[in-house]
Amino acid sequence: MFDIGVVTLWLQQNPEWIALGLCSAAFIESFAIIGIIIPGVVLLAAISGLAASTDLSIIEVVLLVYVSSCFADIASFLLGKLFSNRVDEIWPFNKRPNWLEEGRNFIKSYGIPGVFLGRFVGPVRPLIPIAAGSLGMDIKIFILVDLVSGLFWAPLYSLPGYFAGKTAFEGSGTAALAAGLIVLSIVFVVLVRYLSKKK
Repeated sequence: MFDIGVVTLWLQQNPEWIALGLCSAAFIESFAIIGIIIPGVVLLAAISGLAASTDLSIIEVVLLVYVSSCFADIASFLLGKLFSNRVDEIWPFNKRPNWLEEGRNFIKSYGIPGVFLGRFVGPVRPLIPIAAGSLGMDIKIFILVDLVSGLFWAPLYSLPGYFAGKTAFEGSGTAALAAGLIVLSIVFVVLVRYLSKKK
């Protein structure tokens, strides 16, 4: 069983690995085969908080998360494109075919906007890229939409943890800013989920 507490404790004791931890958490959350099994969002929030204790700037934190998540999305898309319908035979989809079907149905229902919205909808988030690839979506369109959506996703999923960490480590006056970002993040995610359910 994956233990987030063990990982974060180790990183706290070895802060020189926090940047790599951020990249790994963003990749885990976004890559199709891993992201549906390991709770990458929680891990990403925790490591973003730890990043506040290092000399990593806000821009560096967001950039690391952005690049890693986009890399994972594009890798998942290419995996879906390469294997096409045979992706259903790859573990864990051969054991849980409904997972991949959820991603495909989401894209069939919402098209290209679904690729953007799907990035913010927890249950289908890691499934959208591989589903889009298996459905034969144009790679240029996917990459464009993914890069643009990542500009919103990366700060939304990393900054609340980062500012919460700043508050905890420094006891600075960023508590209100952290609380505001967390509330805005929740409102945004709820709104996107609501819109994604409407047909």
